[in-house]
Amino acid sequence: MSTIQTGTYEKYGVRYATLTLTDGDYALTVTPEKGGMATSFTKNGEEYLWLRDKNFESTDRPRCGIPILFPNCGKPDGGVHHFGGADYPIEVHGLADLVPWQVKTAADDAIELTLAPNGLTKFVYPFDFLLTMRYTLAGHTATLALTVANTGDKDLPFSVGFHPYFAASSLDNVSFAIDAATCSENAKGEQPAAPETITLTRKPGSADSIRLMTGVKSPMVMTDAGNGHKVTVAFDEADFGKGVLWQQDAESFVCMEPWNGWANSVNEEGRHETLAPGAEKTFAWFVTID
Repeated sequence: MSTIQTGTYEKYGVRYATLTLTDGDYALTVTPEKGGMATSFTKNGEEYLWLRDKNFESTDRPRCGIPILFPNCGKPDGGVHHFGGADYPIEVHGLADLVPWQVKTAADDAIELTLAPNGLTKFVYPFDFLLTMRYTLAGHTATLALTVANTGDKDLPFSVGFHPYFAASSLDNVSFAIDAATCSENAKGEQPAAPETITLTRKPGSADSIRLMTGVKSPMVMTDAGNGHKVTVAFDEADFGKGVLWQQDAESFVCMEPWNGWANSVNEEGRHETLAPGAEKTFAWFVTID
């Protein structure tokens, strides 16, 4: 049975309120003001997520913790979405991780946050919506469930995803157990069949490493021989059929991400989610740490 605790993150001149669910040896911390994202997941105090302080405290996109991706995953072609004959500029991974979320409930059984449109969101995404992010913890498994509701009078087009940063000793120590149909470094064009063993290696001189996968089966598992961590990401394959592995040079993390759309999916007919007015849909996934 989990319990709730309140706290603060204060460093480098900024201060954020935090909410933490604990269950035995495990603790999951959420920071509502910072994109509504999870910022810590520990076992006996040992951190399984990666938090880059200087980035967390800046106003830039949070490249750490578990950012929420909405209404797009990646950056669309030309950096714009096309709605009703007009172009709307949008950041990589959308808007949800750039703005504060509101606390709906903070109880022993769950943390629920909400995000509704404002002037900023309407400028880049001209739709009415309500996002509800629900966090729960049961032992070593955290459940992250995002509900998207269409509160407007026109269809709501979007993609969703999550961008968890898992702490890693080094890329060379990390191995994956992932079953996918395709695997490549570019989502454009015909996708090659995935190898039996999917690896994330860095090309000489490259700043990062990436694998884009389709037809991903649940779960995706990451094991780090250096720090002894094992992370399992499970999901409903009907909601998250795509997966991304990413690592940036000289940083001690590996991202293992469930997505349901590619960068330009919202601009492409039949390749994104669409909710009718008054409709809603929940996208849930699970992180287990060992």
